[in-house]
Amino acid sequence: MNIAIITAMPEETRAVLKATGPAESRKIGGLKAFRCRTPQHDLLLVESGMGFKNAAFAAESLLGESRPDLLISAGFCGGIAPELRVGDVAVSIGLCVVAGGVVQQVPVEIAAAGRNFIARQSPAGARVFASLFAGTQSIMAKKDLAPLLPPGAPCPVVEMESSAIAIVAVENGIPFLGIRTVSDPADEELGFSLEEFTDHHLRIRPHRVALTILRKPWIIPQLIRLARNSRIAADSLSQAVARLLASL
Repeated sequence: MNIAIITAMPEETRAVLKATGPAESRKIGGLKAFRCRTPQHDLLLVESGMGFKNAAFAAESLLGESRPDLLISAGFCGGIAPELRVGDVAVSIGLCVVAGGVVQQVPVEIAAAGRNFIARQSPAGARVFASLFAGTQSIMAKKDLAPLLPPGAPCPVVEMESSAIAIVAVENGIPFLGIRTVSDPADEELGFSLEEFTDHHLRIRPHRVALTILRKPWIIPQLIRLARNSRIAADSLSQAVARLLASL
């Protein structure tokens, strides 16, 4: 099976590569990419950078190089549903974009493999949830986002890239699957904005991080906690992607 995977951050990329095995590095559209071939699959992984625009560019660049049978968005997410814990696995059964207080559904074909994966994993005791992926263009307080979502939305999570990738998949008639692991639960509200840490391309800049910490030293305990949670989410993502690929 020809599978393409898009991640946003290096931590997510390393987690996926741990699941896929040895890979050959390359560039696609100027972006860091990796190809891995197994007896079952031909895998192409692209690291997009954070945000809607970067994810859309990565998906378009990838499809200019290859036409996969399945396009996967993999990485971390924030839990909106209170039952979600750090390290839990969320698999998309729907996506929406939230901007300016308006919610717009993404009319994407969700690959049957996602629902099948949920059906097999949950009875086995794994914490795998069928989720609505809410996409935002910047960090948004979960308490402000939650009331905007459709009533009864299944185990919603928030992240910034999957909707953009899904839209490109829709436009090209390619099945989409989103798989994310929770790095911050519903009661964890960030004490900083993404813009404080990044440049205008949403790339994290160490000097901006340092300046923000100097201005807001009270966020240090949160950053330590988030780093620990990200390691848990990365381990969970590796295991989930490995199980997903084995099921395809």
